[in-house]
Amino acid sequence: MSREINCIIIDDEEMATKVIAKHLENVPGFKIVGIFHSAVEAFLVIDDLRVDVMFLDIQMPKMTGLSMLKMLKKQPLTVLTTAHREYALEGFQLEVVDYLLKPIGLDRFLQTISRIKRLVNTTDQITNTEKEEKEKVIENSEALDHVFIKSERSFLKIDFSSILQVEAIKNHIKIVTTKETHISLMPISEFETKLPAHDFIRVHRSYIINMAHVKRFDNNSVTNDNGVVPIGRSYKEIARELLTKRLIK
Repeated sequence: MSREINCIIIDDEEMATKVIAKHLENVPGFKIVGIFHSAVEAFLVIDDLRVDVMFLDIQMPKMTGLSMLKMLKKQPLTVLTTAHREYALEGFQLEVVDYLLKPIGLDRFLQTISRIKRLVNTTDQITNTEKEEKEKVIENSEALDHVFIKSERSFLKIDFSSILQVEAIKNHIKIVTTKETHISLMPISEFETKLPAHDFIRVHRSYIINMAHVKRFDNNSVTNDNGVVPIGRSYKEIARELLTKRLIK
């Protein structure tokens, strides 16, 4: 590998984080940039770190590892760590790199590292020209204050600032704005990537809200001009953290 691989470890058991950290000492080129004992704690700062690989425990208080994984807009290469086999299928459905059962032996751990190296090397083969083009696309999208959606047979411009909430309805989304409502054929997860993260937050599997229009919130719901939006059980902790940070100075 031509560069260091940045890793974070997330596990509420201190001994478990120490085991993985000790194993990584045997692997040149891998650097630990963060150790967290809470999925909530990690979720709040992961966007500020350049994370290539995440070693993630599944069962943790307040927020499980799987719940955190589902909420991430950009998922690093993820290795799930747990003492329970029954989560394996759901883990691989979330496209994780590997699934390590505790206690994690060094031999099995190094097999995972080999898989990670292959994936990283494949990703790093993107040419500089392709990278520059992608960066330009990102810069342009971040500069926009609106999005175009296809509704019926035409494309409509919607200002981000006018959106109250987005609701998933099967394979469609319902976009509620301050003036009208639009229906578009698009998964809510895809539309979420088009929204500026500073103002929008996923509070439920089926709902995204614009924090700029929130009038009231508690542990179970958010209220805006359209009414009450429920907060999903797996989103409660992070939703409260982000809403408090954004709205209560």
